[in-house]
Amino acid sequence: MFIEIVRPLTEARDELDPLLSQRLESISGGGYLKFRNDRGVPEICIGVREFKCVGVSPPQDHPHIYLNVGTADAILCPYCGTRFRFDARLTRLEVDPPDSFFVEVTRSDQRPESPS
Repeated sequence: MFIEIVRPLTEARDELDPLLSQRLESISGGGYLKFRNDRGVPEICIGVREFKCVGVSPPQDHPHIYLNVGTADAILCPYCGTRFRFDARLTRLEVDPPDSFFVEVTRSDQRPESPS
């Protein structure tokens, strides 16, 4: 017998770091937020219906595939099998588990090293 335990979302949500929120907003710009599944969880709850799945973080990532939940409540990634469930209680920048955001680091994102 399989029993699934679901942790309910509460009204008092953990706030994202404001700098991370701004960075995610600027990264998504006209594009789509990207999600990863480094922990190998069977399901990731998200607050958007259109997004990209990268699988796990590079270099073991799969092609960054566009997925659209549409009117359904969930969709499976055809590459990694992660189920993404749309949850209307989540904002655009909320995800459960919270470390499922994938943020690409570019040279302009890296801070210069301070002189010794």
